[in-house]
Amino acid sequence: MVDIFNKIKQLLLPKNKDEINDIIDLSNMSSVKMICIITAIVESLSMLRYFILYYNNLYVNITTIATIAVILLSLIIAGLSELFLKGKIHGHNVSVCIVYLCIIVISAFCLYTSYSNYKLDRQILVLFIANISIISFILITPLYHVLLLIVENLFFYALLYYYDGAKDIVFINALLYLVVIVIVCIISYHRMIDSIIATYEARQLAEDFYIKSSIDQLTGLLNRYALESIKIKKGVTTHVAMTDIDLFKTFNDTFGHLKGDEVIKMAAYNLFIVFRRKDCFRYGGDEFLIMTTKLSEDTFKSRLSTWAKRVYSSKVEGIDTPINVSYGVASGVINTKEDLMELIEKADNELYKIKSIKHNNT
Repeated sequence: MVDIFNKIKQLLLPKNKDEINDIIDLSNMSSVKMICIITAIVESLSMLRYFILYYNNLYVNITTIATIAVILLSLIIAGLSELFLKGKIHGHNVSVCIVYLCIIVISAFCLYTSYSNYKLDRQILVLFIANISIISFILITPLYHVLLLIVENLFFYALLYYYDGAKDIVFINALLYLVVIVIVCIISYHRMIDSIIATYEARQLAEDFYIKSSIDQLTGLLNRYALESIKIKKGVTTHVAMTDIDLFKTFNDTFGHLKGDEVIKMAAYNLFIVFRRKDCFRYGGDEFLIMTTKLSEDTFKSRLSTWAKRVYSSKVEGIDTPINVSYGVASGVINTKEDLMELIEKADNELYKIKSIKHNNT
């Protein structure tokens, strides 16, 4: 019994991760915006047709007021959805409130329209079409959606019964419709949720793969692949520094390659302290590249100096020789990958000049 209860609970009241709820919220806001805009357009055209046909004998009745109200409310809800999509308002509870406001407004208007049509011996399909549209495009927790459908249908048929005893309604058909629409509601929700979860998990796997393929395993710095995949911020001044460890070959030859790796890791660790992680790349061997658009040139050079001092004052076990780094800096506005590569080449040339000066001085 407990297992059956848990299965029913999971079916009607499923718990989703926050990340999945975020995706649902954005999807719902897009759907709500679309439904409300279409509703406003259709009802506006209906009002325009009414004004054209009866402009000599215009009068305001309940239908006119209801139509104007649904147009205005639809535009307001569409506006709220757009604000949510643009991040001006946010939060899962806010999204849920907008969704339920949309459902209540659309359902109430369609219920009134179907009731009016019934009194005129016309088709009452408007409410049913609205239900199917909402089920097809908006994701709501099944239990709450089922309760909304039951209350809506009970109220609708109560109105018909109050009007004429619902003499033109076959109640077994109405009951079957309600059962079918409830089942479709539950199945539709879980099919869409399963699709969203599958897409989310596939995207997470792709992001994990990208991260793993973009991170240098020794240092934790971004690698050359990440540099090649970087998005260019057009028209923004970019500062680039090409750096390396002075006399690194000597450390490898004197203390061994494992100690040489520790020197590289120490220099990289200090980069993380001074710069943002996403600005630091291992270019190759003992070469590092730092790139930023967030700092002024003076601040960038000051931080490079801080990094060099930290490396010099840091110790690697088993190595008594002071460790120094050199760096060359280049700045400029970039618009393409080619511009970036030219800037990196300039920084590399500056590094070469500084290394030459150091070599000549020693």
